[in-house]
Amino acid sequence: MDLATLSNLSLVWLIFLALIFLLPIGVLFFFAIRGMRRLRQLAEQYLPIAQEKTWLVESKSEEISQKVADPIIGVQSKAAQADGLARAIFRRKST
Repeated sequence: MDLATLSNLSLVWLIFLALIFLLPIGVLFFFAIRGMRRLRQLAEQYLPIAQEKTWLVESKSEEISQKVADPIIGVQSKAAQADGLARAIFRRKST
């Protein structure tokens, strides 16, 4: 065997070792991409349903909070109105 043959065999051996070391990484990337595609399909299927439920919860919570806050706001506005009226009557400066 001469030097050219040995260098060719060394090159083939190095390419083979590189292929062995890179093959698991390639397989890992293959299945990761495949999993991402499946995840995207599931997201396209279920996210509109979740979004609809979120909108429903938001509208109901807004409605309930308005029902809860309306009496409190009404009482505070009446108290402020009465306080303003009392100040206007009792603290009037005499000329």
